[in-house]
Amino acid sequence: MKHTYLVKLLFIFVIILSAFTVKAQQSEDLLNLLIQKKLITQKEADSIRSDNAVKEQQKKDAQKIFPLSLGKALNLTGLFQERYQAFQGTSGIDGFDTRRARLDFKGAITSQWDYELYIEFAGTPALLDGYTTYKLADYAKISVGQFKIPFSYESLVSDSQLELLDRSQVEEALTARAKDVLGNQNGRDIGAQISGSFVKLNDSYLFDYTFGVFNGNGINRADNNMDKDVSGRFTVHPIANLAVSYDFYHGRDIYGAITTTQLRNRQGFDARYVLGPLSLTAEYDKGTDAAIKRDGWYAQAAYFIFPKKLQVVGKYDTYDPNKDIATDRSTWYVGGINYFFNQWTKLYFDYSYRREEVPTAQVKNNLLAVELQVQF
Repeated sequence: MKHTYLVKLLFIFVIILSAFTVKAQQSEDLLNLLIQKKLITQKEADSIRSDNAVKEQQKKDAQKIFPLSLGKALNLTGLFQERYQAFQGTSGIDGFDTRRARLDFKGAITSQWDYELYIEFAGTPALLDGYTTYKLADYAKISVGQFKIPFSYESLVSDSQLELLDRSQVEEALTARAKDVLGNQNGRDIGAQISGSFVKLNDSYLFDYTFGVFNGNGINRADNNMDKDVSGRFTVHPIANLAVSYDFYHGRDIYGAITTTQLRNRQGFDARYVLGPLSLTAEYDKGTDAAIKRDGWYAQAAYFIFPKKLQVVGKYDTYDPNKDIATDRSTWYVGGINYFFNQWTKLYFDYSYRREEVPTAQVKNNLLAVELQVQF
């Protein structure tokens, strides 16, 4: 019964978004019809179009006040996400939550030095990013502080730029996020890294790289052992709009029921291709936590039906949390619709059809989620 209710909600949502999207075209069709019926003249119709164009430009001009900027020294932006979730199974309680409420302070100290302070205010306030970067050249930029680990395409994508509400299962498990053995570190750690791009062809670089050394203990924490973790990512752009990457993470960290120093290693490959309104993304990652081997992959396609307005997304997402157990794989089929009210405001509508194995049966934890996102 609840599943039917969720499907009805999705259907209503599609109708509403379609109405928003075709509104502009209907206005133009109405003007043409009034001209044909000789209820208004061509001159009057052109005047109405001109007034509408002025109003649209005023809206665009008003949007330009964001982000707040005080020269190069300070650039303030923010992110707010309010979410509603409806669970078919017993894995959660239906309801609203403020998922993210963040302020991002960036600036340039000199032409070579810049900084970022990214703060989360939802729940317990916490510093997410806090680092400075020195740019020696395009091929060598040195960053020191707290920032994202250079592992996994999807983990490195900003929360506001995700094409679906949630990251893949394997990313949540292997990139210092919610299901990682280290707990949820928002994909970040404290350390130092060098990054850059080289071999420029036709105004774009052929190769990108990042290599970093980290504590391995997560955000806002001092290290708890003498070992340091290393991570690297190498990307090649063989043709325009295509990026293919290999990355790795090697660490010895303290975790587990009996807290001891244990292996925490990862490897992965990913590719992303964008052609006009179409984007295709695929990624495979594997990891070893102590003696447990895990892996997973996803393939995702997204397409703008109406440019910068209405986007549809589909994803296949599968994850095995323990390669030695035959009945614990989890596979999700995720569909999403994204409506962009403007460049600052976006509405997500995702439905996740989930098949999660346990030793005795299949578990159905299907999830409907709606999220309003505002950036400035």
